[in-house]
Amino acid sequence: MNDFLIIIPAFNEENNVEYVVSSLNKLNAPIDIVFINDGSTDDTAKKAKISGANVVSHPTNLGYASTLQTGFKYAEKHNYPYVIFFDGDGQHDPASIKDIMMAIQREEIDVVIGSRFIENSNMNIGFTKMIAVIFFRYIIYKVTKKRITDPTSGFKAFKSKVYKRFTHHGNFYYDLPDSNFIIDILLQNLNIQEIPVNMFDRQHGRSKIHKAGLKPIVYLAQTLLSILIVVIKNKIQVTGRKT
Repeated sequence: MNDFLIIIPAFNEENNVEYVVSSLNKLNAPIDIVFINDGSTDDTAKKAKISGANVVSHPTNLGYASTLQTGFKYAEKHNYPYVIFFDGDGQHDPASIKDIMMAIQREEIDVVIGSRFIENSNMNIGFTKMIAVIFFRYIIYKVTKKRITDPTSGFKAFKSKVYKRFTHHGNFYYDLPDSNFIIDILLQNLNIQEIPVNMFDRQHGRSKIHKAGLKPIVYLAQTLLSILIVVIKNKIQVTGRKT
């Protein structure tokens, strides 16, 4: 077993699996790979196994947040010191993995976020998504006084002391693991470092988190409510420690 676990959430990514696994294997890095197959109806799980990756499958599609927690629980079960989340759609550049590995091993760093905005990335970011990024940057800063350039990045690494906290039901956010997730980490006085990474447009298929119509507005409203819950919960915890 290696020290680093690459966790790949995947839903109907059969056309991207082989490319993703082969690109990671070419790194010759000390990593293990597990696909969290979120109830795919295609051959995602089969192709991942053939490619040599470990696979954990949900019986049905539970959503992106649930794949994150399943990945955390898998890492906890096997006692990995570090985990890195890597998209199964070919958007994340494997060449950035080693930089993330170096950063997360620094003693003073607890979480690493790969940012598309510190340096130029090859990924085209739509207008609506960019508005969401700016909005979440603002909310995170207002709540924590910390600046995060890429709050929606799925390219993240965690030390075990952080990810093990999120294996417990009461500490996890099943619906919206975005800005509230980052805010919770910062309010726990944990240290987040962003490093520049490259990202690409999807290799095949359509994003599982694509939102159209009124969905972006609903999503923003849900996120604000969830952030409020995070802030209140952390204040209660702080008050409890003082009494």
